[in-house]
Amino acid sequence: MKKPGKTVVRLPLKNSERPVLAIETTGALCSISIYANDRKHLTISLNMEKAHSRKILSLIDSALSIYGIATCDLAGVCVSEGPGSFTGLRLGFAAAKGIAFGQEFGIMKVPTFKSLAYELSSTMKEGSRGLIVTKAALEESYIFGFEAQGEDFSEVIPLTLIENELLVKTISEGCFDRVFGNVIIPGCDVTGKSSPEALWIAKYAAKKLKFAFDHEIDFIEPYYFKNFTVKVK
Repeated sequence: MKKPGKTVVRLPLKNSERPVLAIETTGALCSISIYANDRKHLTISLNMEKAHSRKILSLIDSALSIYGIATCDLAGVCVSEGPGSFTGLRLGFAAAKGIAFGQEFGIMKVPTFKSLAYELSSTMKEGSRGLIVTKAALEESYIFGFEAQGEDFSEVIPLTLIENELLVKTISEGCFDRVFGNVIIPGCDVTGKSSPEALWIAKYAAKKLKFAFDHEIDFIEPYYFKNFTVKVK
C-alpha cells in the first residue's frame, strides 16, 4: 500500500508582497505584466494584429503560472485606458473586470500615452523631445508631446486629436527630436513604437498614481477620447 504523498500548502502572500496585474491592449501589442516592484516583475508581450481575443487570457494564465501565484494573490489590476483600438480596449477592460470581480479587488485605469512617454523617456537623452502619433481614423491621429527629464518626462503637447495634414507642421513647430507611432508621415522618420509595455503601465501606476484602485468596477470604462460613429453607405 502506497503512503499518501505530502500535501503542499501555499500560504497567502502578505499585503505588502502582493503584486499587481497590468494589462495593455490598446493597439497591436498585447502585453501582460505581474509587478511587485522595480526588482521583482514579469512581463509577457505578443505583438500581433487582432490576436487579443485569442491570446489575452492565456497570456495572463502563463504570467501568473511563471510568477508562481494565483489571481487571489494579486493586489489589483491596472489596465491601459486608451484611447486606442475599440476592440482592444473592450477586451482589456473585460479581462480586468472579470478578474477583479471574481477576487473582489479594485481596478486602476492608467493613461496610455503618458505611460508610453514614461517608457520612452527612460531611453532618451535628457532634454530631448518626443512626439507620439497613433492612428485615430483615416485622416486623423492622436498626438502627445513630451520632453525627457532623466527617468521622467514633462508634457509638451497634451493628448490631442488632429488632422494628419497638420502633423508635419506640428513636428516642425514643436522642435521634436524623435517621433514614435504607427502613422506614415511624409519626410519624417517614425519609430514604430505606439503602445507601452504592460510593465510601464504598472510602473506609471506605482510611481505617479500610487496604485489608487477603484472598487466601483461596474462603472469603469475605457477612455475613448472621441465618439465613434457608424457610417452607412
